[in-house]
Amino acid sequence: MKNRYASLLLFVFLCGLHTVVAQNYPADFAQVLVTNGISNPTALAFAPDGRIFVAEQGGKLRVIKNNTLLAAAFVSLTVNSSGERGLIGVVLDPDFATNQYIYLYHTVPGTDIHNRITRYTANGDVALDGSASIVIDLDPLSSATNHNGGAMQFGKDGKLYVAIGENADGDQAQDLDTYHGKLLRINKDGSVPTGNPFPTGSEQRKRVWAYGLRNPFTFSVHPTTGRILVNDVGQGTWEEINDATEGGKNFGWPKAEGMSNNAAYTNPIYAYQHGAGDGSGCAITGGTFFSPANTNYPSSYVGQYFFQDLCNDWINSITLEGTVTRSSFATAISGDGVSITTGNDGNLYYLTRSGSSLYKIVYNNTTAPFITTQPVGATRAEGQSITFSVKALGSTPFTYQWQKNGVDIASAKSATLTLNNLTAANSGQYRVVVTNAAGHATSDEAKLTVIANALPVATITVPVEGTTYVAGTSIDFAGTAKDAEDGTLPASAFSWAINFHHDVHKHDQPAITGVNHGTFQIPNQGETSDNVWYRIILTVTDSKGLKGKDSVDVKPRKTTLSFKTSPPGLQITLDGQPLTTPASVVSVEGLLRTLGVPSPQTLENAHYTFESWSNSGTQTQTLATPTNDIDLTAQFSVVVATEHSAQATTDINVYPNPSSSGFVNVCLPTSAAQRVTIRLTDVLSRDVTSFEQTTGEDGCTVFSYGKLKRGVYTLHIDRPGKTVSQKLVVTD
Repeated sequence: MKNRYASLLLFVFLCGLHTVVAQNYPADFAQVLVTNGISNPTALAFAPDGRIFVAEQGGKLRVIKNNTLLAAAFVSLTVNSSGERGLIGVVLDPDFATNQYIYLYHTVPGTDIHNRITRYTANGDVALDGSASIVIDLDPLSSATNHNGGAMQFGKDGKLYVAIGENADGDQAQDLDTYHGKLLRINKDGSVPTGNPFPTGSEQRKRVWAYGLRNPFTFSVHPTTGRILVNDVGQGTWEEINDATEGGKNFGWPKAEGMSNNAAYTNPIYAYQHGAGDGSGCAITGGTFFSPANTNYPSSYVGQYFFQDLCNDWINSITLEGTVTRSSFATAISGDGVSITTGNDGNLYYLTRSGSSLYKIVYNNTTAPFITTQPVGATRAEGQSITFSVKALGSTPFTYQWQKNGVDIASAKSATLTLNNLTAANSGQYRVVVTNAAGHATSDEAKLTVIANALPVATITVPVEGTTYVAGTSIDFAGTAKDAEDGTLPASAFSWAINFHHDVHKHDQPAITGVNHGTFQIPNQGETSDNVWYRIILTVTDSKGLKGKDSVDVKPRKTTLSFKTSPPGLQITLDGQPLTTPASVVSVEGLLRTLGVPSPQTLENAHYTFESWSNSGTQTQTLATPTNDIDLTAQFSVVVATEHSAQATTDINVYPNPSSSGFVNVCLPTSAAQRVTIRLTDVLSRDVTSFEQTTGEDGCTVFSYGKLKRGVYTLHIDRPGKTVSQKLVVTD
């Protein structure tokens, strides 16, 4: 059976219906809807005059003025908005009041897809014609559409800081000669400022401020101290808050996620794990220093750092003085929250992807009722139901009285009003009066229109449930729509959402409208987890504005990649992350995976160098995940170097004879030496038989071979019932 829109992250079923979420805030706090109708919001910035500029992923920069979303966009850019691309960053110049400069981070479409920072000059609520000025073009993007970063902030030094994702290639985060996986520090015109940590080399290197980042989707600059905290979205285990105030830091990705024991990497000041519940999650999508010039919040909140998670819909805070400790602030907030920010008015604000809205969080505990959630009007078909609701702050307790067309409704005296089995007679204007000992407040009117109209029926015909995909291929989609009153609906009534789901969160794709069939391409780079799928959602709208929906999930085909080394226990890297062998990884078929081998390596006092892969690939290679399970082995050789340090030996140890260059010792525990035979053969399989048996300096039995020529040999250790052979490379 088709999944009838079960995901909690998707939009509600009918036009005009808003999900009522039981947000949990501290006493006397509540969230207030500022405005809705913002399509896939990504970032926001406050102007000194109180206007709010909000970036829509599809390319429009919108303006909210006096709590109203203006119809005309400030500017509309042509962008590539696949996956996490699009218009994804906005910041105002520190001197905006005089120069009117606004900077946008956006993805330029075409054959050379890349991210760009462009500066515009405001002319009132729209951009001045012809004012676009390119600040900097960033490095080309791969076919992977995720991990673009995009956040921008000005530091207290007047320099522009820019957070850039590693474009789903972890190795780039450690490469100082690319912008990917970095925090940049640049002048307003894109040039290299003085004081950067890497002043020589490539142009990319000169602009790098910090590196080793995966997907720094947001960061925040303290308004007075200038401290910089970067929120880095993790992969499988940890979400990080990193201190990038000082330049030159390496935060470790992909070699480290969360806390690391490697002194070369700077650990986050705070990290939380993936999982369910408050304080755990999947993606840190916002963070802000709460240090406003003025606020009516209790003083205990001032100076804290607030941050939010995309999946578990909570807001937490951490203390920044002394030991960093976490506190829960809010749970069950409106879904898919991003870009939490401290507003000019001393309130917290955040955007919601699933609600297409901007909310602010207000505090009030001593006054007459203040309504924070207004009842919302809707159009309904006869026989359906509707629930109106209201929320308020102020001195408790409250009493409620609902009215229709200004007349009290008997027994309608709670915070919600539900009307079932609607008829035309239920149409009208609904509002509620909220009262406490200090006074009263009357809500906005919510218009209910009940029509004799059946819901349209949407049906996805292609793909069918159970369809699977391979990365790098395309999927066709098609559907039909019928309505009892309108008959067969035209293509103009269709809207498609194709969302990429990873674990418990999703990556929105741009809506496809006005067609009843089409094709979409599945990338072969990007998210490497196998816990992914696509959800195709068809929404159809009839002539009366009522909507019907259908959805189909398309799951990936999977392959197990098994990795070994010879000898076992050595490391390889998969997409830049270390794996100790033997190891197995489930991967989506067709997905490009990058294999690497650190060389040389040391294991149990022996030194090894990489020889070859069993598939004859190069040491670092990119392969498409095959259809069938695959076993890959990295072959190593023992390296005989020029030095040896005496140490307790519990297994075979091969090293040069310290007394003479080129002489080779094979050292075994004395007890083991009585049960084995040692043989050494050259490249022609001829035995090298001359050796002496002595007691070594570290308490083992030594089989010492005479001077060997530089070359490759094979060491054979014959144990009862088993022979172990290992290549031996004599380098000098």
